[in-house]
Amino acid sequence: MNLFILPSSCILFILLRFLFHHDLIISLWILVWGIDALIIVLSIVSIIQLMINIRKKRNRLAAIFLCTLIGTSSISYGTDLVKDLGLKLRFYRFKPTYSEIVDKLNSGKMPHERRYREINYKSETDPVFRVSFSWGGMIDNWYGIVYDPSGKIMRCNESDPRFPDQGPMDDEELSKIRMIFGGVLYKVEKLSDHWYLCWFT
Repeated sequence: MNLFILPSSCILFILLRFLFHHDLIISLWILVWGIDALIIVLSIVSIIQLMINIRKKRNRLAAIFLCTLIGTSSISYGTDLVKDLGLKLRFYRFKPTYSEIVDKLNSGKMPHERRYREINYKSETDPVFRVSFSWGGMIDNWYGIVYDPSGKIMRCNESDPRFPDQGPMDDEELSKIRMIFGGVLYKVEKLSDHWYLCWFT
């Protein structure tokens, strides 16, 4: 067996596991711990094999694979970098359909809440027009995409409503923004133009 097949597979599995983190959690959540355990075991075996090869044969390619595997594992499991990239790729994959829904809502051709092409959406017009696309969650704890042409949704990052003693007080506009779509909005990340990734609790 080629020395580099196992480490190459581990690197690929780690990247796919985090790039498609959302889909994995939604579809195979019960298997996530098992998948992580398998990846970790295979990675440890790969690292040991590569280190033995480096020590015995001074193989430079083995050293490159070792560094790549350790680096990929550290970044993927130690930070949200790859996971965040996966969320952005998911957004851009569905953006054409999201835009179509927004256009139809603006022209009055669709009801304010429905399922369209396997995508759940909900719109509000008070006080401004906004549309949400849920990516999953439980009851009022959920996250997903929000279309907000006003851009005021970014104000939610001024403070965390889960800690009410911090941040601006008696701000009526901010209080209304936090309560959109039936949850308490506590974190917003701008993706592009008027599109935002939002977390509710």
